[in-house]
Amino acid sequence: MVINMETKKQFQQRVNSIIQTIQKDYLTYNQDEQWMVKNLYDYIDFYAVEHRMTNTYIALRLARGLHNNVYRKLTTIKDGVSFKLPYLIHPLNVCRMLIDLPLPISNEEKDLLFASALCHDMIEDIPFKKNGKELYEDFHLDKEVYQIVNLVSKRKDFTKEEELAHFQDISAHEYALLVKLSDRGNNVEDLYNMKVSKVNEYVDETNQYFLPMFDYAKKHYAAHQQAYGILKDKILSLTDVAEILVTKYGIEEDELKNKRDDLQAKNNELRKKWYELWRVENNDC
Repeated sequence: MVINMETKKQFQQRVNSIIQTIQKDYLTYNQDEQWMVKNLYDYIDFYAVEHRMTNTYIALRLARGLHNNVYRKLTTIKDGVSFKLPYLIHPLNVCRMLIDLPLPISNEEKDLLFASALCHDMIEDIPFKKNGKELYEDFHLDKEVYQIVNLVSKRKDFTKEEELAHFQDISAHEYALLVKLSDRGNNVEDLYNMKVSKVNEYVDETNQYFLPMFDYAKKHYAAHQQAYGILKDKILSLTDVAEILVTKYGIEEDELKNKRDDLQAKNNELRKKWYELWRVENNDC
């Protein structure tokens, strides 16, 4: 076992010197919104320092800067005022989920995994000039972080065949699979806020792609069975509940539509009778 003899102070001085070489525009963030993510951010920051995780420490600050002024569809309330929730909370939650999972891997491997979780939406959402190679060429992250993030990044114009190949490629990479499943594990927490069509899309994707991914993981990644079991239970339970609620809503919606159609038909009938009476009263025969 390799023991890191670097003190916390030495670690922070070393990594902060690396961060100072990154263009400031990439690291700037709205400090007025930091209270909404502070607990999560501070937890991951503390964890990175305690375990001397260089990639995670840098990625945390990149995620804060690169996702600045981007928001989730959700809101939070403070002192009776509604605030848009910063998008940063999503990669923070994905990273925290992985930190909490029982993963029998080294701190060096966890560092790559957690940094990839923090960066997992960057290539997909940020218009990088080098298609994401900035992660290792300009931001000094390990090249494997870029490779994992690139693997989990999905193009919007995928054909069905390309989409299937995309999920298969993710499954074949141990850490990309953990990031993708944790990403889904966080996203399904918001299903209750999504439109019926989006919930149905999530349920279909779970059945078509994610269940086979869990099957693949069971056969190929024996060391992570406990972690995959936790993620699978979470994803399936939340999508099942969402599907039940959507089905119930759909039935209620159909009933309301039928009532609306009945009322509309009665309204048309009354309008017709009213028009006939009007014609009689006005000798319009």
